[in-house]
Amino acid sequence: MGKSLQDQFLKLGLVDKKKANTIKKQKHRKKKKQRAGEQFVDENALLAKAALEKKQARARELNRQREEKLKKRETAAAVRQMITANMLERDESGIQYRFNAGGKIQRIFVSADMADRLSSGQLAIVMLGDKYEVVPRNIGEKILKLDKTVFVLINIPEQEQKSDDDPYAEYEVPDDLMW
Repeated sequence: MGKSLQDQFLKLGLVDKKKANTIKKQKHRKKKKQRAGEQFVDENALLAKAALEKKQARARELNRQREEKLKKRETAAAVRQMITANMLERDESGIQYRFNAGGKIQRIFVSADMADRLSSGQLAIVMLGDKYEVVPRNIGEKILKLDKTVFVLINIPEQEQKSDDDPYAEYEVPDDLMW
């Protein structure tokens, strides 16, 4: 009968006697634990499994981020297309219409009719790139639903509420006051 692989390595000088004995003892302990009913836990398998789970979690996170970026790009393209398809032509030689955008007073030139419609809330002002464009109100509302980060100004006409104790109630402010 042939010798064991361990004995053959010893004879060839590939392994020293001390190393062979430690390996033999480890195998003996492993068998003894398995016979005693204790579950042998392979640490390498556990580490490999943990590394695989970590890698899969990272891949899922990267996919989620990639999909989020793609969705943002698609939304931005849809908003840009809605604005360019529905923007109304402004009158650059018309009157100035001033509005508050991000804490600053901005202005665009529009016709008198367009200024009235902007004030009454029939039209909306949206930002396309670094310019402001005028679109119908329903388009402005759709843009707001799609992307909350796009600047959209829709004037909502306030219903006048006159209180009884207002000392200036009898003084009306004209609607056509330009500033």
